Amino acid sequence: MQSTWKILPLLVVLNSFLPVAMAREFSQVYDSYRHALEIGNLSDARKFAEEAYQLGEAKFGKDSLNYANLGLNFAKALRDDSSKKYVERKTQATEVAKNSLAIYRTHFEGTATELIEPLMVVGDVTQDNRLARESYKSALEIAEDSGKPDILAVTQMGAFKRLSHTEFYDRSLFSGLEDAHEYFINSLPPNAVDRLEATYLLARAYHGQKKYSKAEPLYLEVIKGYDVLDFTHPYSLSSHSRLVELYEHEGERDKATKHCIAIGSMTPWDDNQEQTPLFRKPAKYPINLAKRGKDGWVEVHFTVDEMGMVRDPKVTRSSGGRAFEAAAVEAVSAWRFAPKFEDGKPVKAKTAVKMAFEIAK
Repeated sequence: MQSTWKILPLLVVLNSFLPVAMAREFSQVYDSYRHALEIGNLSDARKFAEEAYQLGEAKFGKDSLNYANLGLNFAKALRDDSSKKYVERKTQATEVAKNSLAIYRTHFEGTATELIEPLMVVGDVTQDNRLARESYKSALEIAEDSGKPDILAVTQMGAFKRLSHTEFYDRSLFSGLEDAHEYFINSLPPNAVDRLEATYLLARAYHGQKKYSKAEPLYLEVIKGYDVLDFTHPYSLSSHSRLVELYEHEGERDKATKHCIAIGSMTPWDDNQEQTPLFRKPAKYPINLAKRGKDGWVEVHFTVDEMGMVRDPKVTRSSGGRAFEAAAVEAVSAWRFAPKFEDGKPVKAKTAVKMAFEIAK
């Protein structure tokens, strides 16, 4: 999931040395960029961010902070638009962000808090995990020395998001997220964006550590915080889904059902949304067949009811023997779905799955 967007501000509204037509063109392009970002059109946001960046060089000068901010916005737009030329755009994003950081460094001394934002953008857009770690390490050092807990908390959360799935993930990143979460809990209202994001990330971290009793209340807090929105936020959707997984692991099917229904009925999901798998228990490979190196497959037809539970699983075709059939039916029976909806109401729906049993050769 991508980071929450922050449009970096322009420090100068108008450059009196530019022709009026050029100034008007820049303003129109920049406004188009902001609008595209607001409505979630990432392809157009990238296009207009690039135009604004190009026009900004003439408007503000290539050594100005305004130009640097336009570059940081462009770098993030390049990162998020994966419509085509994915690899090339990610490389360009890194170079644009590094150039903006270099401009910032000509305006501020090495310990200035103003450097944190461009350092974080470099870390976020680059595909080089080592560069990301170096950038966030510098940002964290500045934030820690600043004496400003709000800046430190935002930087700690950013570092965790970027590095938690890399080879550089360590205890200090997790501790930083815990500290950030504690700060946000004590300083921000329940529905504040940073507080909800930190709560979700910490829930995911606890979940990954199989500390379900700690993850559960945090997921529920995220869901409650986003209930005020008139659309489905990805963190809320993911929290529902992960609670289904959590409750299924702990054998609490009734609690899982509540969240299956919630996911199926979420806006902006289609009123005629097809059933969607939320929890899939892997089939157990029959030991005697595994010892013999035997492969097989099983096709199972079943109904997903209004609660998202599997009903009446039946083997329609198979290869390899009855042991495979029994293992497939047992696994599928434990699966959970967001139910199919028709005219906004959950209904029963039939579906099928083909499960392969193969031993790596």
